[in-house]
Amino acid sequence: KQKECYMVLNKTITACKAPLKNPVPTFKQNLQACRFVDAGKQLITREDRLFELKQDGIGSKMKLVEEEEDSEARLAKDYEDWMESVTRMLENSLDLQSLEEQELLKGAVQAILQEEEQDLRWKGFQEKERPPWRPRKCKQNHEALLERLVQRRMEEAQSDSSVEIHSSLQQTIICNAKRLKEDLLKVVTWVSSCYPEQENVCQFYATLYHKTFSARLREVAEYTLCDKDCVLLLQWVNQDYPNKIVKNLKILKTQCLTELSTCLHKILDREETAWKEGELPQLRDQVYCCDQAIDIIEVIKKGKMIIINSIPSHSYKTFHDKVMRSRQTNTEAILMVNLSCLIQCRCMDYITKNAHLFPEDIKTDCLSLLATMTESSHCYFTSNMHRELKDLYRKVGSSEWLKHSEGVCEELLAKLDRHIQKFINWDKMCCQELLGGMHKEFLAEYVRKMMKQKIKLSNKAQQQMAASSLCINSECIHTYFIAAGSDLDWLKDILPNLAGLLKLQDPDSIKLELVTLIKLYPDLSERHISAWLRLKGNLSPSDLKMILKSVTCSQNQFSEKQDSLQFSRSFFSTVRIR
Repeated sequence: KQKECYMVLNKTITACKAPLKNPVPTFKQNLQACRFVDAGKQLITREDRLFELKQDGIGSKMKLVEEEEDSEARLAKDYEDWMESVTRMLENSLDLQSLEEQELLKGAVQAILQEEEQDLRWKGFQEKERPPWRPRKCKQNHEALLERLVQRRMEEAQSDSSVEIHSSLQQTIICNAKRLKEDLLKVVTWVSSCYPEQENVCQFYATLYHKTFSARLREVAEYTLCDKDCVLLLQWVNQDYPNKIVKNLKILKTQCLTELSTCLHKILDREETAWKEGELPQLRDQVYCCDQAIDIIEVIKKGKMIIINSIPSHSYKTFHDKVMRSRQTNTEAILMVNLSCLIQCRCMDYITKNAHLFPEDIKTDCLSLLATMTESSHCYFTSNMHRELKDLYRKVGSSEWLKHSEGVCEELLAKLDRHIQKFINWDKMCCQELLGGMHKEFLAEYVRKMMKQKIKLSNKAQQQMAASSLCINSECIHTYFIAAGSDLDWLKDILPNLAGLLKLQDPDSIKLELVTLIKLYPDLSERHISAWLRLKGNLSPSDLKMILKSVTCSQNQFSEKQDSLQFSRSFFSTVRIR
């Protein structure tokens, strides 16, 4: 047993004397092996220790002060060596040729982000409370380095010997375009996987290349160019670049769509929170401002050179519908700024002008979404208008209206004015569009009430009086709405034209007048004409039947020749009669 104990003891002593199989690598060993993250962690540990010594006051003794200064000097030198190695690796980002090199770049990127985290640790401290070398701004320097890298590569772009070059402009465009396309494909193939997704490295590189290429083209365009070069430059900027480069490179689809979607959702969340808390939109210069429209437009503008598949998403419609169903005191104000946002997004005309960036189904879906939401907003406000005027509308076309039409019209407009005063704090463009819609719907409801035939105009005198009342009412209504902000000036002729039919007594004259009206208003249907002519109590059933038959033939002849202007001025389709 004693012999066995000695053997165990000897083995233990031998094992203690033997060198460790896996000693911890030194900083220099890590750096030589390009283990940038491990080397960086060692620097951070030393940094924390040195700063802790300073804060504890241990450096009051001279010897320790000297040792501490020596340590800070060594730390600074080691950091320089570390940064130089990391920089070298980053400068070769677009020359990777193997998976091993890709892993080294990934390590360099992680080391930079690790340094950025260390900077953030000290962010809230005063200058005296943090190490004097913090912040190191590694990430900022990294972005500047990549910008210099892109500029250098574009400057060094070589011409393709297989392409016949006719001018220096052509050489600049072809060489730079080729380099841009090749490098961005390298970013997608090799570089993107070395960065965390949230860094959006593909978008970052694309922005740098686009910025550099644009600067080169602007620089070239400043010189006097021959006609061929001018044509070449314009063709490249407007056709070749967006179609041959941006469209064919599937570079940023995922990253940029993700970022765009995130930004839009943040904007939407902010607006929904404010709405739920009962906040009113901010007033600037006595007008409700629409920050969400500004933010959304800026987000979309930044994505102009990117292939994207979605702007404002259906989430916005969900929020919009929630607001319309609510009964909160700030509902109308929120809907006003929502509508303002929709109109501004639509007026950007981004989807239509950049149709080549969108698949057909996405383009159709986005435009349909904007149209649906805008229409539902208009409907919300016009429905409120009709609800408030419901009792007064009943007087239109009645015996009371025939006797006191001006008084009835004044009552309607006075009550309408109280409703429209709500829009006093709305921006001009949106107010104009909404009031134009209200103008048309108010007039449509007026005509609809007349067509309900509450009265029979049995003789020429009554018909003349009714026609005169219609013309006077028309002038009052039109003057009011135009002054309020409507720009639908063409509506002023609706009631006078209908009044003209009441004044005519001869069936053939009525028939000719209707042919003219059908040309002006393609949506004037046989049902509308029948309802209006039935106001004329002295028109026989046979004459009415003959007129309607003639009108149907005329409508069939005109249907193939209607132009876009006439269809944009549809009115009677909004006059719903049974």
